[in-house]
Amino acid sequence: MAENTLNPTRIIVIDDDYDIRINTAELISTRFNQVDEYESPSAVEAEIIKGGNVVILTDLRMPNDDGLEFAKRVYKIDPEIPVILMTGYGDVSIAVDALKHGVYDFIEKPFEADHLLEAINRAVDKRRLTLSVEQLEKQRLNENSIDSQLIGESHPMRRLKRDILDFAPMDIPVMIHGETGAGKELAALCLHEYSRRKDGNFVALNCAAIPEQLAESELFGFVKGAFTDAKQARTGKLEYANGGTLFLDEIESLSLNIQAKLLRAISDQKVIPVGSNKSIPINCRIISATKEDLRNNANFRQDLFFRLQVAEVKIPPLRDRSDDIVHLFEVFTIKHCKQLSTQYRSITPYARERILNYDWPGNVRELINVTTRYAIKNCSDIDYALESDDRVIDQSQESLPLKQLVEDYEASVIKLKLHEHKGKVSKVLEELSIEHRTFNQKLNKYGIQTSDYK
Repeated sequence: MAENTLNPTRIIVIDDDYDIRINTAELISTRFNQVDEYESPSAVEAEIIKGGNVVILTDLRMPNDDGLEFAKRVYKIDPEIPVILMTGYGDVSIAVDALKHGVYDFIEKPFEADHLLEAINRAVDKRRLTLSVEQLEKQRLNENSIDSQLIGESHPMRRLKRDILDFAPMDIPVMIHGETGAGKELAALCLHEYSRRKDGNFVALNCAAIPEQLAESELFGFVKGAFTDAKQARTGKLEYANGGTLFLDEIESLSLNIQAKLLRAISDQKVIPVGSNKSIPINCRIISATKEDLRNNANFRQDLFFRLQVAEVKIPPLRDRSDDIVHLFEVFTIKHCKQLSTQYRSITPYARERILNYDWPGNVRELINVTTRYAIKNCSDIDYALESDDRVIDQSQESLPLKQLVEDYEASVIKLKLHEHKGKVSKVLEELSIEHRTFNQKLNKYGIQTSDYK
């Protein structure tokens, strides 16, 4: 397994024997990109820092120092840095005892090349996993940092973060443009959290997920008795978002009739619930999102468009963020491995090439699904993980009736979405655009229990 070239781990080789030191460093260099060799610990000790991406391979016995004592000094700086001791035959018992003091591993001289490289590889995996987990924890704790929510340092992502931080305090309508799965709702949430309205409600409504006949009730609310099933009054999303933010996703899905009523409510800063003659004042910031170009769009009122697009934010598709893809892939894989209690392994050069050459039509949402499948397969089958949702039917299933194939696929999608959303049915319903009653029927049909995913 070759080293991750985007963030190489530094391998430090320490041995007073020149020939052993040089030959060992050259061997390790066949698999890893950054290998440095030193005659004694004193020559490198000042360079060891907490959080450094290093693995140390040191001789146990040296004329002016002791490898075990050096390891103990390293662990005072950072107890998670892997140190591997090279020992002679007579020192094996000392090395075994050293494992009890935190030394990561030991290797006995003379060693097999494959044995050494495997030990180094395990140590590199451990170090990179430790650093990745620490980084995730720092991001979780540093909730005031936008980097904890919008992951990536590519040029398009830096521009996106700058735009969000610029527009958030302005309390103006913002329209977000982006492809499906690119993270439009997350960007809207950031605009809310960095605004003066952060203590108010963040109310999200997927306009494509509600039937046209219910859109007016969802937006404006209704009074008791407004229609047959209106047994009690209900507050609309515009009113519920008072003092906060209303996020209207896929706003292009609203009918022209509802668009006209929404424009009137925004202009008048008040709503009239269905079945009522009394207006209710509203005070919410509207953030909308679309995957279409609404300018000069015959299906979208241009007066409403100009009301909503006072400021514009563009979410870059994942294929335009090549510098972020590997890091995102690792972040979500580590997260899923922890959730599934599977072992994380660093991505291989082949896996790296596959994910960098993949087009990611479903953007970050698809990447999350792929990393879930990758973690399920113990980070060892990137081809399986990258199979798209219209994956090729397995040869063993070719003889099955079409109805059975469709049902098997439908059940697998429901299970995947329940796992992704930790059993939260409302999120699954929204993403799959399916009614609750129909969803329950399918759960019963396929014997799926939502409690198994919580």
